[in-house]
Amino acid sequence: MKTICNYYAEKAPVLVRRSMGMALLLSVAVMVIAGCATPSPRLQPSGLNTTFAVAEDTPFAAYLQKTREMMIKARVDIHDDNREEVLKANMPFELRPDQESFPKGKDGKYRRGILLIHGLSDSPYLLQPLASHLQKQGFFVRTILLPGHGTVPGDLLNIHYQEWIRAVQYGVRGMKGEVTDLFLGGFSTGAALSVLESMKDKEIKGLILISPALAVKDRRIALAGMLSRVKDWVGDIQDDVDYVKYETFAVNAAYQIYLLTREIDILLEQGNRIEAPVFAALSREDITIDPKRALFVLDKFASSPRNVLVVYGKNQQRAGELFNGKIYNENSFLADKKVLDFSHVALPIPCDDRHYGDQGGYKSCLHYRDDQEKRRTCLMDDSIWRGEISGDNLQAFTVRRLTCNPRYDGMIEKLDQFLKSVAQ
Repeated sequence: MKTICNYYAEKAPVLVRRSMGMALLLSVAVMVIAGCATPSPRLQPSGLNTTFAVAEDTPFAAYLQKTREMMIKARVDIHDDNREEVLKANMPFELRPDQESFPKGKDGKYRRGILLIHGLSDSPYLLQPLASHLQKQGFFVRTILLPGHGTVPGDLLNIHYQEWIRAVQYGVRGMKGEVTDLFLGGFSTGAALSVLESMKDKEIKGLILISPALAVKDRRIALAGMLSRVKDWVGDIQDDVDYVKYETFAVNAAYQIYLLTREIDILLEQGNRIEAPVFAALSREDITIDPKRALFVLDKFASSPRNVLVVYGKNQQRAGELFNGKIYNENSFLADKKVLDFSHVALPIPCDDRHYGDQGGYKSCLHYRDDQEKRRTCLMDDSIWRGEISGDNLQAFTVRRLTCNPRYDGMIEKLDQFLKSVAQ
């Protein structure tokens, strides 16, 4: 562990020599030992997943095999009983469309393909439902695993966002050899990476952006670079029982998404535009990204008349933003389902999902770590309200964070209309 611990570890002998006091010797020793204990293996970098160590001409099958081997070595929660389940949830993957319904062209390529990119601290698991649907629509689908992800939270302590860009570029290069029309799609940070790549590569035919992280809600994120020198984690260290994403969140990871969004902002300020048609879905009540900034960017800088924007909100009197294309304002207060509003993490997941769905095995209650009574209620009582863990919601109710989209099918219908429009 770095920072203040290292400082006192280095300075303790000097302090002791100067004082020559046994009492101070003992107090300094206790301080160093107690404050600088070796962290759990999951909270340390594995040494295997900080860079995108794959050559640009590596076949995708070889990339998958290398990622699998790395994951087996780096993860600390894999054992004989869960190995394949954990790997399948976190691994990148590809899905090929039905050959009879969607045959390859004379050039040996599929007509349409999409590279899907997961979010920060997430894994490709959150994109499996969207990937499966797009495969049925005739898309050749691939996902990638962003460096620092799919292993242990400690692997995000030293990551740099440029490594994520390298992973995206690898995925794009490989897809161009397989498809005629290439789309990009992503959730949160993956959506931001998709936007950045499309601004640099004008061959991208369309974008699918779910909860796009074009700015982070907490404006203090600009200070995360300095904070990461003295503090490893945002908030409390969690138990990390969710095997498809990290619960403990690195300060450095927050800083890297800030740097990524700043690179996009600089390109926009220089006159670049998001020219590819955009389908985007976001929640007004999102506490992770800044939905107002996302709306502003998509309105002002995404120029295609084919754009489609789905905005979930519990106060739709605020509807009517200008937008190049169509905007759908969807109600997110669903009293019959005990849903207050839609959270950042809910949008890409249907509510029949086996892990995050209504009957799924994971309940998002990390916000009650310091209140065991509310945490117990959150975990055990399925009749409580669900929604975003905003200050207003938590003040009014005991709330479980919503981890699936009750209006997922409607979102997919609008996505299909968008894809049909782009094809025409």
